[in-house]
Amino acid sequence: MTSSSLTSRAVPAVAARVRSAPAAWAFLGTGLLAIAVYFLLPAHGDAQSIFYVVIGFSSVVAIYVGSSRNLPRGERLPWQLFAFGLLGQVAGDAIFAIYEVSLNREPPSPSIADAFYLAGYPLLALGVLLILRKLGGQTSRAAILDTLVIFSAVALVQWVFFIDPYNHMHFGTEFSRLVAMAYPAMDVVLLVAFAQLLVGPGGRTRAYRLLLVSIALWVVADEVYGLTIDTYEGGSWIDALWLGSYVVWAAAALDPSMSRLAVPDRRRLPRLTSARLLLLALASLTAPLTLLIERLSHHRVHAFVIAVGGAALGGVVLVRLAGLVHAVERAGLAERLARREAEQAQQLLTFQNQQLVEIDRLKDEFVSSISHELRTPLTSIAGYVELLQEEEEDAEKLGHLAIVGRNSERLLALVTDLLFAARLQYGRLELERAPVDLRSVVEQCVDSARPRAQAASVQLESEVEDVPEIAGEPAKLAQLLDNLVSNAIKFTPRDGRVSVRLTAHPDLIRIEVSDTGIGIPDRERERLFERFFRAQSALERQIQGTGLGLYISKAIVDAHDGRIGVDSAPGEGTTFIVELPVAR
Repeated sequence: MTSSSLTSRAVPAVAARVRSAPAAWAFLGTGLLAIAVYFLLPAHGDAQSIFYVVIGFSSVVAIYVGSSRNLPRGERLPWQLFAFGLLGQVAGDAIFAIYEVSLNREPPSPSIADAFYLAGYPLLALGVLLILRKLGGQTSRAAILDTLVIFSAVALVQWVFFIDPYNHMHFGTEFSRLVAMAYPAMDVVLLVAFAQLLVGPGGRTRAYRLLLVSIALWVVADEVYGLTIDTYEGGSWIDALWLGSYVVWAAAALDPSMSRLAVPDRRRLPRLTSARLLLLALASLTAPLTLLIERLSHHRVHAFVIAVGGAALGGVVLVRLAGLVHAVERAGLAERLARREAEQAQQLLTFQNQQLVEIDRLKDEFVSSISHELRTPLTSIAGYVELLQEEEEDAEKLGHLAIVGRNSERLLALVTDLLFAARLQYGRLELERAPVDLRSVVEQCVDSARPRAQAASVQLESEVEDVPEIAGEPAKLAQLLDNLVSNAIKFTPRDGRVSVRLTAHPDLIRIEVSDTGIGIPDRERERLFERFFRAQSALERQIQGTGLGLYISKAIVDAHDGRIGVDSAPGEGTTFIVELPVAR
């Protein structure tokens, strides 16, 4: 997929979210203004009843539109459940409005309006449950126990203060009584969902907070209505809570942050956070607090209900604490096992490291021994080749001898490098220091490398200045320069250029060897001066080498108290920079 196609897809999405963010605030402001207008209309009038339904229905439509705009198709279900749950409330309000406007009376109790009202609560609670599952997958045993604790506490309070009082009121039929008691019973479901949402994941967005506020307004309105059912009339201040819940719920759906209500927690939830621990503690104290409130208010004491509720709460909390203890024990056992495995792994790693060090030492001894054994016959071969070249007059045979001589010199140079690298492994390079004129060393190196550059069709140029003398070993410095220049020629394609610059700076002398070659990737630059390391590009192009040249070069620079670095980019060439201190 091209970047242009990605941009073309991203721009409409961003634009849609930018448009929907003001929409949330605009609807919230308009809704609050509409609530104010509702209370300015004649109390208990037809206009007020109709306006109540209009506000609720507009909020339901806004929730559905907001979920369609801000969420992909597969993630809209919780908010669609909110829309249908609130639509049930609006349908009940509409039935009341029809009775009041058309028939000038309230609907009978119970009526079809009660069916719509009560059907909405499970949908709202199910929507909250789906959101919590999406954010953290709350299906663990601990989550179920926490829910049972909260449910038991809420059910106890609801029964004592909101449900049981209906048993002592006069109703026309027993069915009417059951319908009236169903409302506070449904509030239990909504209260548990609200409590779980309250202690849910951290990192909440603005839409998450708006959703919390909307559910809180609805629950408070229901509970206050239950306490004032005998005195409630349409147009009461309680209507502001229900209408506010409608409007805030819609604003949450229109806010673009509802697509990421909170950061999902992939760990098993719920963790025993401070908020959850406080909620569980309050739930555990529900039974004694309920009994205390009843005694202080001279209310009829529900001894049997409180005893059963308290026992249920105590049992669930005990099981929850037992689970925590077992979890701590399992964590301790897992920690001990992990520590034991770590110790065993450390012992094994130490043993393997010792073996590797021993193998590395044996390898160095083997390389050194073989190099010593090869050096003598190679020197002899080179000497006899020179004698034969002096006595031979046949041009063809002289060419063959020249090939033998070049290869024997290459082998001898390789053996010399191996012996030099082996000595470096056992100690710092010792120098026979003397004053060195680097200008002459650079010029000699460039002159000796020029035939190789011409054979490779590479332009070799130099730019040298008069520089102060340094304290060092001329042979080692010549070897350093020869390594850098020969590498530059080797890795530069035909018609390329290699430049050698020698410049003087305060307290140091800088040597730069630049080429227009294949370059070195960033990931390989840190290992460039390791022993036997060869870049992947050199291996792919089958460029000859042992990986010792730069290793030896760095050792020589370090022995002269200098620094060596590299600046390179793939396909753009490489520059090696050597800085050596001026002799004092």
